Amino acid sequence: MTETTKVMGPVWPTVYALATWTLIIYFVLLAAIHVVMTVLFYLGTLEQGFGYIFSFQQPAWLITLLDGSAAAMLWFGYRRGADTPWLGLVLMVAASVVIWGRADWTVWVPVLIVITLGGAVGRILIARRSPG
Repeated sequence: MTETTKVMGPVWPTVYALATWTLIIYFVLLAAIHVVMTVLFYLGTLEQGFGYIFSFQQPAWLITLLDGSAAAMLWFGYRRGADTPWLGLVLMVAASVVIWGRADWTVWVPVLIVITLGGAVGRILIARRSPG
């Protein structure tokens, strides 16, 4: 039995991984969609060249950068969080702010944010309890 299983139970690491990877994939897709929308807007074939952050209209290129950076922060936070849990938590919190701003109108995204942040905090607790 690993230290993670002892502290967090056998299911929690899987739930944490699924929540994190779901958000990563979702925001990579959103970034790709906004790249296409931005190109189409500047070509003149699409009339909407904006997106929303907390119900405020922003240019589509900014939305693309934010979606891509949120996905990157989640990925780095998940991958690096195993070795340096505090860095993982900081990246997850920063990504969560962007994600909340972009998808506050959904129900499932805030739930996944809470699970992801809980997993990052759980890694810190495991690191504190682990000897050495």
